[in-house]
Amino acid sequence: MSHAQLAALLALAALATGCHNAAPTAIDGVMASCVPADTVLLGGIDCERLRASPMFRKLPAAVTALLEPLRPATYLLLASNGKDYLAIGRGPFGQAPPGATPLTPDLAILGSPDAVRAATAQHRRGVAGAPGLVGRAESLAGGREIWIVAIGSAMLPVSGNAQNLNRLLHSTEYATLAVHVTDGIEAEATGVCGTAEGARRLEEELRAMASVAAAAEARQPGIAAELRAIQVSRDGRTVRVNWRADAAGVEQLLRLF
Repeated sequence: MSHAQLAALLALAALATGCHNAAPTAIDGVMASCVPADTVLLGGIDCERLRASPMFRKLPAAVTALLEPLRPATYLLLASNGKDYLAIGRGPFGQAPPGATPLTPDLAILGSPDAVRAATAQHRRGVAGAPGLVGRAESLAGGREIWIVAIGSAMLPVSGNAQNLNRLLHSTEYATLAVHVTDGIEAEATGVCGTAEGARRLEEELRAMASVAAAAEARQPGIAAELRAIQVSRDGRTVRVNWRADAAGVEQLLRLF
């Protein structure tokens, strides 16, 4: 065997080894293949890890209720185009939960009729319909029990004062939320703006909102202290909001809901 042939063989072996040892993706590819092309908001819940956490029973009912329709699922993806909503669950279903559409024995979807049709068609293609969102979510999903990534133009399904979230989101190109739940909570939200000036304005508004919220809860020192613990920072076009709390701190803040 010549030196050239040996070099080629070694290069091929190295390439094969590299492919074989490629790190697994944080988001299940089969589940991602159900994400419709018009998705503007994508979220994930690691149901297995979340239920096992000490904080699970203390979470708001609005969070824990998301797990119920596809209860046997060990992991959920939640997708929306701003109008239609979809839940994609993978787990030991046996048979699909009531109202859900089974795609495989361990994969089921539930949601608006148009979203279910779009997800079913996308699943047949075998690739995610919104690869940009899925790609951004990869860095969030690993080790986090709850995460969300949204395009800046998305409309969140909120009402009342919570509609301010849509106004804040619309000042970004995209935004993310990652929550790690153990015996407390670690949460980080990021907003990537179109310009550094836009990020500066967003940072100032978030700081002001946190300050006003803390002042409004002055008669409840525990809640006010948790609101003051929210940290806002900026790096170029990216604004970050961080909050950490132990179980007692989480209980204090949950009194607002």
